[in-house]
Amino acid sequence: MRIKEIQNWEKNFSRKKGINLKKDEQIKIAILKLTEEVGEVAKAILENRWDEIQAEISDVIIFACKIANIAEDIYKTDKLEDVLKRKMKYCEIRTLDKKSKKFNKPKNKEFK
Repeated sequence: MRIKEIQNWEKNFSRKKGINLKKDEQIKIAILKLTEEVGEVAKAILENRWDEIQAEISDVIIFACKIANIAEDIYKTDKLEDVLKRKMKYCEIRTLDKKSKKFNKPKNKEFK
């Protein structure tokens, strides 16, 4: 499944369910829901409920795509899929310092 498919599903889901909020409300609710879902992933891990992890991560991905849709549609940012491709290429050139156990951060205007 592609990221764009998830983004399209989220848009259609919101439309079908009649979710039509003002810009500020959309952003607030989306970030609160994303934070809530990340917390549910953490809680499931800490409570060793591995059978629930994939469903909880799915919720995180959906709400991250919701925020990406808001960024693209309202704020006219680059498409998430395009940024993700660039980010993955950037990660590929990073190297691990075995002593510090940290990855270097090559100079890059987009990813700081």
